[in-house]
Amino acid sequence: MSMPLFLTYVLAAYLSGAVPWSVWLSRVVARTDPRTLADGNPGAANAFRTAGRGVGVAVLVLDFLKAFVPVLVARWGLQLLDGQLFWIALAPMLGHAFSIFLRLRGGRGLTAMFGVWAGVTLYEVPLLMGLTAFVGVRLIKNREVSSLLIPLVAAGYLMLTGKPGWMIVLALVQWLLMLSKILVYYRAKAA
Repeated sequence: MSMPLFLTYVLAAYLSGAVPWSVWLSRVVARTDPRTLADGNPGAANAFRTAGRGVGVAVLVLDFLKAFVPVLVARWGLQLLDGQLFWIALAPMLGHAFSIFLRLRGGRGLTAMFGVWAGVTLYEVPLLMGLTAFVGVRLIKNREVSSLLIPLVAAGYLMLTGKPGWMIVLALVQWLLMLSKILVYYRAKAA
């Protein structure tokens, strides 16, 4: 893939990830804003809380798909090189975390992260991530802290199974993104 086409694809993946479905659907359907809740996160969980089950499920599916589709096409359709796949897989997460539509404010990107890994490995890593999330919620009562386990366990699994280095780096960068979003939340809460 040529450099201009690659950069266009990365931008498209970012824009796909940046679409704030929770904010837009909550406004249209329930005339609410999920960012008004305590953590201010424009994600599926707050859409469930502010706009109800229907909007919450729709946001969950759309947040997954906005990351899954561009990565799936790049990985399995276009069969891009590893270095190119890294940036395309990272772009939807960056879009969700730093949405151009929300003045570079966004959510932690947990659902988008599941979409990215489903696009990269189909079911392998998302199953592990789901199991990690289930166990993490049971063992650690703090939602934010337990969510940080998910990309760390994924990175460990990727290392142990000999997956390409770009996948391990991707999981670690996702962990850093989530950590930064959580630290911003706790800093704002303390102020």
